[in-house]
Amino acid sequence: MKSFARQLRNEEGSVIVVALMILVLLTIIGISATDTTTVELQIATNDKFHKIAFYNADAGVYAIAKVASQAVNEKSSPTLTPPLYYIEVDINGDYQESSTSNTFYRELAGHDPNDSDRDIRLTLATYNIDVDVTRFKAVTLVGGGAEFASGAEGAGVSSKGIYYDLDSFGSGPRNSLSNVGARYLKVVGAAGGL
Repeated sequence: MKSFARQLRNEEGSVIVVALMILVLLTIIGISATDTTTVELQIATNDKFHKIAFYNADAGVYAIAKVASQAVNEKSSPTLTPPLYYIEVDINGDYQESSTSNTFYRELAGHDPNDSDRDIRLTLATYNIDVDVTRFKAVTLVGGGAEFASGAEGAGVSSKGIYYDLDSFGSGPRNSLSNVGARYLKVVGAAGGL
């Protein structure tokens, strides 16, 4: 009996060692969970910033299609009011904003070759959206929908259409950027943009 009692006395500190090992294991699991949460939060924040930039770029496509339609209908570059600006690149490569442009309509009409510079800037909150409009091709549209849109009557009437490529660059928080490309068909003589 004495040997059994001696064995019990020799194992008196083992509960503390096991408890400390369990606490160390739980601490490691807690630190790992905190790191995972921090990384997931950073991913969600970056995704939010990218979506803001994407939606800004998407807004540029819709806004500039209306400006291009107005320019074709009026046969001149319309005067823009803030938050819309024409932008030209100066000799230092910086963008200069202006309410008027001598080249925008000429590029849309195909009189001047398209330059690689962005044409129009839209400012939303503190973020810039730069859009380049490129004339793709002119076509003759035949069919009921085109005839109806242009206000034509009778059989065999056709309309002219011009395809434009819109390349919109939107910015967002923390220098996030997004690019949206679209092709826009302007039915000459029909009102509106998109």
